[in-house]
Amino acid sequence: MLSVLATQSSCNIFQHYTESNFDRNRRLWRESKITNYRMTVDLQKTGHAAPMGKFIITVRGGVAESIKSANDPEYVLRKDRFEKYDTIDKIFEIIEREEKEKWYSDIKEMEYDSKLGYPKKLRLDNFSAMDDELFFQVLQFEVLE
Repeated sequence: MLSVLATQSSCNIFQHYTESNFDRNRRLWRESKITNYRMTVDLQKTGHAAPMGKFIITVRGGVAESIKSANDPEYVLRKDRFEKYDTIDKIFEIIEREEKEKWYSDIKEMEYDSKLGYPKKLRLDNFSAMDDELFFQVLQFEVLE
């Protein structure tokens, strides 16, 4: 009987690894090897000098090439205002940081694209600052050559 208990307890030590929703979707995104794309996003970020509105972001080689107002595509915006939110990889970095530092903020809403794995919607609330929230939603996504 003692050997049976020892066997059962040793089996419990090695739990099966379950891939998290975040890990599975980031893996899907990486496996797609998409580095050239255009996305129309709704970005609402409270705080000082934060971008707010709908924007068309063109990414080439994994780097934001241009950011335009969706309401006036002729108006090109300064990329430095968007540097934290201008690529899918940077949105994954935000999610990863928030999941590791749960004391810092709370992910209120999270949705991924079922085919490519990119974050389609993210809403988070920063606990350490008043009125410092982020809402990011991909409204349209197009792979470029």
